[in-house]
Amino acid sequence: MAALTTKNPQVRVSHDNIRAYLYLPDSMMDDYTVNDVQDALQRSGVKYGILESKIQEMIERRQYGREVLVAEGVAPKDGVDGYYEYKFNTNFSKKPKVSPDGSVDYWSIKMLETVTEGQEIAVYHPVVRGVDGVDVRGKLVLAKRGRDLLPLRGKGFERLEDGLTYVSQIDGKIEMRNDRITILPVYEIGGDVDLSIGNIDFRGDVVIHGSVCSGATVKATGAVTVDGIVEGARIEAGKDIVLRSGVMGASRANISSKGNIYAKFFEYTRVHANGSIQADVFLNCQVSCGENIILDGKKASIIGGEVGAIQGIVVNTLGSDGQVKTKVKIGNGTTVTRRIGILKSKIQVEKANLEKIEEGLNLLKDKKNDPRRTDLLRVKIRDSALLAEDTAELEKLEDQLERARGGSIKVIGRVYPGVCVEIDELKILVKEEQNSLEFLRDMDKIIMCAV
Repeated sequence: MAALTTKNPQVRVSHDNIRAYLYLPDSMMDDYTVNDVQDALQRSGVKYGILESKIQEMIERRQYGREVLVAEGVAPKDGVDGYYEYKFNTNFSKKPKVSPDGSVDYWSIKMLETVTEGQEIAVYHPVVRGVDGVDVRGKLVLAKRGRDLLPLRGKGFERLEDGLTYVSQIDGKIEMRNDRITILPVYEIGGDVDLSIGNIDFRGDVVIHGSVCSGATVKATGAVTVDGIVEGARIEAGKDIVLRSGVMGASRANISSKGNIYAKFFEYTRVHANGSIQADVFLNCQVSCGENIILDGKKASIIGGEVGAIQGIVVNTLGSDGQVKTKVKIGNGTTVTRRIGILKSKIQVEKANLEKIEEGLNLLKDKKNDPRRTDLLRVKIRDSALLAEDTAELEKLEDQLERARGGSIKVIGRVYPGVCVEIDELKILVKEEQNSLEFLRDMDKIIMCAV
C-alpha cells in the first residue's frame, strides 16, 4: 500500500472478520490521534476486540507504513464428532501371503477375530461441543456442531452403565459389517478330530488346531479352519474353508464350501467351492469351482484328475513329465445351455397356466364357497412356487454363463503332453511340452497364446 501525504488511517479486516489491521501512512502533516484511528475503525465497522494499547503504541512510536493488528475477535472452536475406538481388529486379510521365494504361506491367513466373555470390545468417545465466536464487527460466529453417533448395533455384547464401554457377553468370533457388530460362538478343538471327538455339526465357525482323521465329518454353517492334515474326511462349510496343512484324501476326502477354499495341497480329494479356490497342488483330484482357481505359487501344479472352474484357472505347472492324464476346464458345457433352454420353455408353460388359473378365479370370484375355486387356489399356490423356483434357477444359470465369458486358463510355467483343456463344449489335447501359455476361446476353437 503506497504511502499518502495526508492523515488517512486505513483499516483492513480479514476475510473471516476475526482480525482488523491498522495502516498509518507516512504523514507530512500533524501526528495521528487516537480519535483519528477510532473514526477509521468506526467507518470500517470494527467495534469488538479493539486493542487500545496497540493503537496507542503505534501513535506514540510513529509506526507508519506497515500494518499492525489492532482488533481481534474470538474465533469459534468447532466441535468434534463422537467416535468409537474399537478394541479388536476390524480389518484383516483372509488371503495367504506370498513369500519372497515364491511359496505361499497359508499360515498367514486369518479367518476370524475371537474375544472372551467380559472383554472390552469398544469405547465411545463422546462429541466435543463447539464454542461460538465473535468477530471484530461484533457479530456472532457459529461454531461447527459436533455430531453424536448412535449406540452400537448387533448381538453378543452389552453396553455398560457408563454408556460408553461395550463388552462381550460370550466367548466367540467377533465381526463387523455395515457398522453392526456380531459375536457368535466358535467351536474350537485343541487337538485332532477323531473317534474320541466324533463328528461335528455346528452352527457357527469351527477351528481345529489338530488334524481331521479318516472317517470324520465336520459341518459348519460358518467358516472352518484346520491347522493339521485332513485325511479321508468330509468337511462342509457355509463360508470359507482354510486347510493350512493340506489334504491327504486317499480318494475318500470330500471338501465342500459355499464360500472360498484355501489349502496347502490336495491329494486324491473331491473339492467344490461356490467361490474361488487357492492352493499349491492338486494331485489326482476332482475339483469344481464357481469362480476362479489359483495355483500361482512357485511350485504350484495340477497333476492328474479333473479340475474345473466357471471363470478361469491360473496355474504354474500343468500336467507332469510322466504324461499323467490331466483335464482342466472352464466355462459351461452343453448341459448348462441345454438346461437353460428347458427352463425357458417350462417357465413359458407355467406362466400360461397361471394366466388360465387367474381367468378361472375371476369367473368364480363371487362364489367363495365353490369347491372349484378352492381347487384353483391350491393349484395357483403350487404353480406359483414352481415358477419362482424355476425362475431362480434360470437366473442363476444365466449369471453363470455371463460370468464365464472371456475366461481363460493361464499357465505360468510348463504344460506337459497328456493335458486336456476344455472351454465350454470345446476341447484341445496338448501333444508337446510347452511353456507359458494361455488357453482362450476364439469363436468355435481354442487358441493358445504366449504369456
